[in-house]
Amino acid sequence: MIDRRRFLGGTLALGLAPLTGAGATSGLEVTGRWPTGNRRLAPPSLVDGQVLYAGDATLGRLDPARAQPLWSTPHRLPGAAVFRPRGDGDRVIAGSLGQLAAWRPGIDAARWRYTAQTQIGTPCLAGNQLYFGDGHELLAFDANSGAIHWRFAAIADTRISYAPVLAGATLFVGPGDGRLYALDRADGQPRWVVERMAEWQYLRQLLLSGDVLVAGGYKEKLYGLNLVDGRQRWTFSAGNFINSQHVADGVAYLWSPTGWLYAIDTDSGAVRWRQRTSDYRGGAADWAAVLAELVTADGKLYALDLASVLHVLAVDNGAEIARVRLPEAVQPWLLPLPGGELLFGSRDGVLFAARLSG
Repeated sequence: MIDRRRFLGGTLALGLAPLTGAGATSGLEVTGRWPTGNRRLAPPSLVDGQVLYAGDATLGRLDPARAQPLWSTPHRLPGAAVFRPRGDGDRVIAGSLGQLAAWRPGIDAARWRYTAQTQIGTPCLAGNQLYFGDGHELLAFDANSGAIHWRFAAIADTRISYAPVLAGATLFVGPGDGRLYALDRADGQPRWVVERMAEWQYLRQLLLSGDVLVAGGYKEKLYGLNLVDGRQRWTFSAGNFINSQHVADGVAYLWSPTGWLYAIDTDSGAVRWRQRTSDYRGGAADWAAVLAELVTADGKLYALDLASVLHVLAVDNGAEIARVRLPEAVQPWLLPLPGGELLFGSRDGVLFAARLSG
């Protein structure tokens, strides 16, 4: 493996905010930096140990063990890339609000491009099938050729902005018309529809956890729904707006502007633990708002706040075990890498990998 530090002119260690209790780390070591040619970066993806990235100008692929990106090319999308690139060893799919396109890694010319009639929503890639919204329509695409297999129209004047989710042969989508649709993957025909406009208005994010569909409501509620018929198994009220939830190993994690971070059992809806992040009295221990998606890896929960402070919590009890201010203003996301490193994006479009030390 390449020692990337010899390309970086050394490492950077930063102090941590004071913490009570044992287990606090002592700093952050930057282990890699990759300029991307972008000013703004969408959240990257990890595919087979390699990172896919896209921004306002380029997209590319890098190996965290190498000093130089494996491939980078101008994407020529009408606007900045807005969602995580999808892909595998044979393709990379990225898009702006106005266009979706696919590339073969290492080749600059796009394999196909789809221009939106209204607005592109976050896609779901499942094998050779790609599902995404364009305005109020859901499209099923051939990920290799760009051919459209079928369209499903929800209520007009709504937008399918969030990714559908696939469970077996059923595709679930919440298009913003107060309904949850279960569609046949093969032809897009509805298997069942649940309408609950008065309660959830629309579902912000759909994630699978075993036989439960975990869905965030428009306001402060999180729902656990039955995959067979959409019946509500449980509901949890966070007391304020939920930006997003992260689901892993039977737990849904979310941050609420009420000043709490919650871990919710996805089978029962019970609160496993909660951790106070702010009492809004202006104390040094208060977190800034958390708009970055929460992520888990190796028994840790990572939360990046708007003050560029990384909070590391234990997934079993929510105890904060480390708090570190990052070396520069970062974009609101992070990506765990193999081997315990974390990937961040600076405000000037540079990707950098770092490791907690101590």
